This record gives sequence, structure tokens and C-alpha cells, in this order.
Amino acid sequence: MSIPNSQPNQPNPYQQPPNPYQQPPGAVPPQPYGQQPGPYGQQPGQPGPYGQPPAPPAPPSGPRKPTPGWVWGIGGIVVASALWAGALFATGNLGSDSGSSGSSSEDAKPDLAGYQYTKDLCDVSPLDGFKKKYEIDSDSTSTTNYGSQQKGLDQSYCSRKLKDPKAGAGSYSSIYVYSTAEWHKATDPEGEFASEQKAFEDQSQKTYSYKTKAVSGLGDEAFLVTETSGTSKKDVNGMTLAVREGWFTFQMHWSSYAGTDEKSEPPTAAEVEEMLKTDTRTTMDGLKKS
Repeated sequence: MSIPNSQPNQPNPYQQPPNPYQQPPGAVPPQPYGQQPGPYGQQPGQPGPYGQPPAPPAPPSGPRKPTPGWVWGIGGIVVASALWAGALFATGNLGSDSGSSGSSSEDAKPDLAGYQYTKDLCDVSPLDGFKKKYEIDSDSTSTTNYGSQQKGLDQSYCSRKLKDPKAGAGSYSSIYVYSTAEWHKATDPEGEFASEQKAFEDQSQKTYSYKTKAVSGLGDEAFLVTETSGTSKKDVNGMTLAVREGWFTFQMHWSSYAGTDEKSEPPTAAEVEEMLKTDTRTTMDGLKKS
């Protein structure tokens, strides 16, 4: 008696059931935990370190040897460590001594020491100290000012050209006073302010040099930077007085380049320093009242 042929798509009662451990053709065998290939140590589609561990690999053919107990102990430690790390990352407690959620503290508010922003710095800087020796050039192009208000920094600038009344009509001297006020709203300038002023000394060359010294009685800290030139380096070409109070900074710079046929005597370093101090105090006081 012949056995009838099985119908299509019907189960064959004589067919062996599929091997649950057999890998499909072309499949990448699963790797032990922590050794999966790929950029993040795992195969695409496999669970990550915070999900379930990957399925165990297919058992080798032949007689199966019992797995030592210490191997299972190591595997348990690895899985437990992964779950512990995942919990820390999820709750934000990694690296926190207190075990709290690790929320950051409120950002420090800027301390502007009462100085008010003004768009035209020239309005509060009359330069009465420099007027003892110079005159402010009345030419409309000799004065420049601007103001800027940004999210992290406000700035106000004033530049004036001066002239020596004792100089001849054909004088080629060039004398300027620049002033800059800055309201630091995002970053405290204290940590870098002194270094910025002392860094001028590193720009010194054979024909000119800079010297920085601390000045007392102005703001939280102040520095005077003097530029000299010539073989003796006694001719003062420029001088800057920089002041920081809280998160507010102010600088006033004087520069002078005289012609060879000048009849007037240039000011001494002590005279320029005194004029800078006088007009810096006046300008900073004006910014507190404005």
C-alpha cells in the first residue's frame, strides 16, 4: 500500500522540527555581553546595555560539558553592573555625592556695580583733565562714538582728537583719547582682567616697550600700561588706564605721535597718568548717575 503524497502547505508528519539553536544563513553569531561589534559595542537591532542581555549563543555540537559555576558568577556581575549603570544615567545620579538628581545651580547674576549703560560715552566724558594741556578738536570728524547692546555684553565707545594750542599751525602731531566701557552680562571678567593688562609687556620689541603696574584707589582693581619708544625708551607714546569694578570694565587710552618740528613740550609720564586718573574718575561717576 502506497502512502499518499502530502498536500501543498500541509505539515509533513515525518519532517523533523526546526532547531531553535540553529542560526539562519548569513546571520552574525551573537557575541558575549560587552564585546558586540559596531560603534557602540552592539549589533543593529540587538538590545543595548540598559535592556535585556542578548540571547545565548547556540550550543556547540558534540557532548556538552557542564559550565563552571564561576563563569555564571562573572556573567551575573556583568549584567548587574550594566543595569546599575543604566539606572544611574537614567536618574542623573552618576557622579553625585549627595545622590540627588544632579540639577545645576542657578547661574551667577552679573554685578555691574551700579554703572548704567549709555550709548554715547562722550556725553559723560568731558576730559577736563586733558583740557589743562590740550584742546578738543572741533572738527566734526574728529569725534567718534558708538554703543552696542547684546545678550552677553554691552559696549560704549568714545574717541576724540586733541590738539596742543602751543603747537604751530603746520603741526603734524596726532593726539587721541579713546575710552571704552563694557558691561559684562554673561561672564565675570575678574579671572582674566589682570592677565590681559600684564600681557602687554609680552608685546615689547627693540624699538618700543610696554610696562604694566597696578594702581590703587580705582574700582576693585586697576592697571596702568605705559608705552615708550626710542633708544632710551623714555619717550611716552601711549598710556592706558584700565579699571574693573564687579563685572563692569572701563579703559581710557591716550596716544601721541608728534612731528619733528614741534615747538611744544610733550607731557611727562606723570602728567599723563594724572590726566587719565582725573578723567577716568569723572567718566565712571557719570555712568553711575546716568
